[in-house]
Amino acid sequence: MSLLIHEFAPLWLSIDRIGPFQERMEEIDFTDSNDESCNLYLFLSRNGRGKTTALELMAALIGMLGCNNIAQMIDRRSSSRERPFDLEHLDKGNGRAQWDLRVRYSEDGIERVVVLSLLAGALNTDLSLRFWDEDALRKVGASNWHRFGFARGSTGSWQLIGKDDRWMEALNNDIAEAVGDKVGGIEDSILVWPTLIYFSAYRNVTPILPTDERSISAPRDWNYRPLHAFRTEGGFWRDSLDNLLVWLKWLDDGRFERALQLVNERVFRETTTFIKDVSREPPEAIVLRDGHRHRLDALSSGEKSLVQLFLRLGAHMTRNTILLIDEPEAHLHDQWKYRLFYQLKALVRDCYPGLTVIVATHSPEVMEAFAIELSEQNLRKGGYFFESIEEERKKQQIQEEAKRLYGDA
Repeated sequence: MSLLIHEFAPLWLSIDRIGPFQERMEEIDFTDSNDESCNLYLFLSRNGRGKTTALELMAALIGMLGCNNIAQMIDRRSSSRERPFDLEHLDKGNGRAQWDLRVRYSEDGIERVVVLSLLAGALNTDLSLRFWDEDALRKVGASNWHRFGFARGSTGSWQLIGKDDRWMEALNNDIAEAVGDKVGGIEDSILVWPTLIYFSAYRNVTPILPTDERSISAPRDWNYRPLHAFRTEGGFWRDSLDNLLVWLKWLDDGRFERALQLVNERVFRETTTFIKDVSREPPEAIVLRDGHRHRLDALSSGEKSLVQLFLRLGAHMTRNTILLIDEPEAHLHDQWKYRLFYQLKALVRDCYPGLTVIVATHSPEVMEAFAIELSEQNLRKGGYFFESIEEERKKQQIQEEAKRLYGDA
């Protein structure tokens, strides 16, 4: 059985006893007033309230897809048996999480909608944090509920959730077989399988270590994977943007030219800087600024962040992509903060109906560009504000005091 995925979109995220979420279960609603999945979503809060934890958790949960046991996931993530998810409270403590997604697909010419719950951690015997009964399913237009993930027992062993679910087995096997398949063109994928692309707040282009051999070789984790996570490069050739550009040039299938066109238009428009080509010796990108040659790592921090974002996104996105960006405003001046977010909105609104963008920020400029109060065609906006229990209590006290003084007016 092979499934044709038309939609893979977030509905709810439930987080319990992970990171800063120790005193209560945090429940994040990704739907709009019509119970449709938002395709443009903001996480808002001050630092230390859990925005990054939520992003890291979603990336970890999606990374389970295509794995039939915890060892496979550890191998794919290059993690360890002691820390398979690289989230301390999920790996060892009482932490647990559930991410619910709306999946619209076709099988044998018949279209259906289901809710898929990705679960992990120290789960109860009912293996869920949020239960989807018939009424809840009907509300989001779904007919069935499927669960998948890994539950950790009291002895530390991990149990596969969903092993007796025929539909889940089919989806998981299809995704496992697709790992390594060619994605397609730059921002022109032929694949329908879901992927999540995560950019942490600590993303940078660093000089390649002089001891690391450069060669024409596929970038690490090239082609399709359910998860691509990008952080600061470690100076290794296979992880570098230079390697990605050299590889695209060597493939000679039009993707290199398309990548340069998009990056130069989005990042360097109306400037005297652009990426011209790649050189053979040493193999690296050729950047021209005011006619003078530079390396990629010589660009400003903001320019490097944007080149990283648009090149990686274009190279790895499929027709069903969830894009997570932690603090997109990092290293950007105010004008660029507006410009970047308008470009992200345009990608969702005008170009890619299967793209969902989730951004964590505390930038006033990003919030202003988001314009949650403004209705825009093809955009379903939403947001979540992370508050501590003490902050919520203070807000409630202020609201009650205002009501006492002024009534309901």
